[in-house]
Amino acid sequence: MRIRVFGGLTEQVGGDHIEVAVPEDGSMTVSELRTAVASAYPHLAPLLQRVSVAVDLEVARNHEQVPTDAEVALLPPVAGGADGADDAAPARVRLTGLVHPPIDVEGTLERLAAPSAGATTLFLGTVRDHAPGVAGVVQLQYTAYEPMAERELATIADQMLSTYPEVTGIAALHALGDLEVGAHTVLIAATSAHRAAAFDACRATLEAVKDRVPVFKREVTTDGTTRWVGLEPDDPTATSNPEERR
Repeated sequence: MRIRVFGGLTEQVGGDHIEVAVPEDGSMTVSELRTAVASAYPHLAPLLQRVSVAVDLEVARNHEQVPTDAEVALLPPVAGGADGADDAAPARVRLTGLVHPPIDVEGTLERLAAPSAGATTLFLGTVRDHAPGVAGVVQLQYTAYEPMAERELATIADQMLSTYPEVTGIAALHALGDLEVGAHTVLIAATSAHRAAAFDACRATLEAVKDRVPVFKREVTTDGTTRWVGLEPDDPTATSNPEERR
């Protein structure tokens, strides 16, 4: 497979592309492609955690398949990604977006990892089998105002990187679609040199996502009925705290 490279990567490989072998059946995920690149070009391996993979002009996540006829590119951090305060400072990683399950937990943590990060905090929202006021829950169905939700997730992450300068990476991913009990609904993660900043940034990001991102949840119950969370009929005994209903 021919892979285009850009920016500083061209100097690392002495050209504008590299080539890696693909399996006979042509099946390869982005994560497997990263592994193939690291194996074929060992000197690139330390750089790959800061490199995005574009497939047919779209940045792809580690679990996504790479078609054999796709245009594939390795993208180093883009201009404007650093604040210019310290030319030697490592790039800070921001991973946000709406995803279809399963959420790639391992791949996300790999992309957040950095030599300077001694702490990683992770929050995983998970579909539980119960909710207030219903007999039981068998599924959650998530939809979103997708363009606004994508933008708000990115905005929140940028704000957290600004608020917590010690943080080296932040991730805010929310799942869409029909999720069974036990499936992950949201991933929030933060990395930093020490644990305090990572804990604080992770919690603050989670609360901002829950408050601001237009993602909507419908519960499917054991008796086959459904209800949209936040739009339940008025109940004088129900909690007035929206956090307890999310």
